[in-house]
Order: sequence, then structure tokens, then C-alpha cells
Amino acid sequence: MADGEPILSAEADTSFKKLKTVPLFSFHLLVSTAISFTGIVLAATSQDKDRCKAYFIMVYMRVAFWFITFIFDHLVKHHHDQLRMNGYHDFHRATNVQKTVPLYIVSAWSAVFLGVQTLMHETYGEDFWIKCIFVGFLSPVIYVTGFSVVETFILGIVHTSYICRVTKFNNAKPQPDALRGRHSSGEGLVGLTHSHADTLELLEKQADLINYLKDHNMRLSQKLMQLNSQVRTVTLPPQI
Repeated sequence: MADGEPILSAEADTSFKKLKTVPLFSFHLLVSTAISFTGIVLAATSQDKDRCKAYFIMVYMRVAFWFITFIFDHLVKHHHDQLRMNGYHDFHRATNVQKTVPLYIVSAWSAVFLGVQTLMHETYGEDFWIKCIFVGFLSPVIYVTGFSVVETFILGIVHTSYICRVTKFNNAKPQPDALRGRHSSGEGLVGLTHSHADTLELLEKQADLINYLKDHNMRLSQKLMQLNSQVRTVTLPPQI
């Protein structure tokens, strides 16, 4: 073994931390499904006098869902930042779009819904309360439920793809990029004859490697200080 390899390899084998975002994505998809299911139940069972109330219940749930998605996005980014700090930069970049798409989808869908709602209030004016109890495909509670169902379908595709990808990553328990690439890291350094994009990617990977090694060195220094402190505590003679 090369100098330093046992230490790095041993720590990589024992310190692998799973990316704990699968429960977050599952919960987010469950909430979206629950909102859509609630809308279907309200649209199918509400009496005429309660259809306006059902519509506003769905509007409030849509607002709450956006805030839930905002918090969800923040938590997911936090976990991915931790993953990057642990040295898994390639997987962090590979899932960068998937982890941000849910907030974009919900925000865009909410913006469209707000625009349609504003147009509806402007068109109907004071007659909105009459149209609100209208039973048909264009009734407010029906269209807001339709928006939620389509959104849930899109989120289901995105979330399922992400969950499968993260589950596969967690089960594989790969070594950090710095360790997996230490034998072949020189391949891309010999003769930069690649395109400009390849060169930028190479430089980015080298920067990630430097950041990982700096963080790894800091953790080793902290452990060394703790060990020195323990040794001094044991070896110092008791004071009389």
C-alpha cells in the first residue's frame, strides 16, 4: 500500500453516511397525493352549498403545500451539501437538477394557478359565488383539483427517479471521489487536448478534490489533537 492509503481507506469504509433524502422525497410525494385525493373527494361529494367552501379548502392546501415544498427544498439542499463535504462531488453534481426540480414545479404550477384564479375573479366579478357552486368540468373546485392531480403525476415521475437513484447510491456505499480516482487521477492531466467544457470539468473536479482533502486533513488534525490530549492526561503524574 502507498503511504497514507490505509488511513484514507479505513476511514472511507467506516464513515460512509447515507444520503438521507429518500424519506423527504417520499413524504413530499405523499403530501401531494393527499392533496389531490382530498380534492377528488371534495369535488365528488360536496353539495352545491358547500362547493365554494371546498374550493377555498383546496386553495389553502395549495398555499400550505408551497411552504412545505420550500422547507423540503432547504432540507434536501442541506443533505446534499453534507454529501459534497464528504467527498461525493460527482453524485452531488449528477443529482443537482433532480433535487431542485420539485420546488420549480410547485412554484411554476402555483404561479399558473394564481394567474387562472385572478383571471377567473376578474371575469366573473360578483358572479363568482354563483359560478363557484356550478357543477361541471369548469367549476373552480374541479379545475384546482385537476391542477393538483397533474402536478402529483409529474412529481411522481421526478421523485421516483430520484429515490431509485439515491437508493442505489446508498446500497453501493462507494468511496469518496478522491479515493476512487486516486489511481487514475493523472489520466486527465496529461495533455489537455479535450474541449473547453472538458477542461472546465477537470478543473472543477480538481477543486473538489482539494476541498475534500482539506476537510479530511482538518478532521485528522482534530483527532490527533484529541489523542494528544488523552495521552497527556494519562501520562501526567498526579499532583500532590
